[in-house]
Amino acid sequence: MTRAGKSIFYFGFWVLICGISLLFFPAFCLKTVNIQLPDYITVRIFGLVLVYLSIYYFVAGRYPSFHPLFRTTVFTRSSAFLIVLVFVLIGLASPLMLGFVVVDALGALWTGLALRKDIKEGAVVKSVGRVTG
Repeated sequence: MTRAGKSIFYFGFWVLICGISLLFFPAFCLKTVNIQLPDYITVRIFGLVLVYLSIYYFVAGRYPSFHPLFRTTVFTRSSAFLIVLVFVLIGLASPLMLGFVVVDALGALWTGLALRKDIKEGAVVKSVGRVTG
């Protein structure tokens, strides 16, 4: 595995833990961030989606050819922190939610730095241009 691949692979464990937690312990998870809901089916389904997403991370991390996905996750995972920060600042989310997305941001930083090293060392080829089919 490349450095970036390892960061994606290991980030999959965080996603898996979050997914299992939401799937089987939604009340506890939501209480942690001061959210109350009348039922938890939507949260459980989201937890299931996270479990499935973790499998994608595990598979993608093992293949250097997935590096465009690695780059994409750097943007999405770091933007999650910024979006939740805005939600906290305007009063839509508990500040405790930042604790969860800071892991996303740190994972994005790890992947971004690892990608830079992988490209510099020739472990992956930097993609340029369009894909044509």
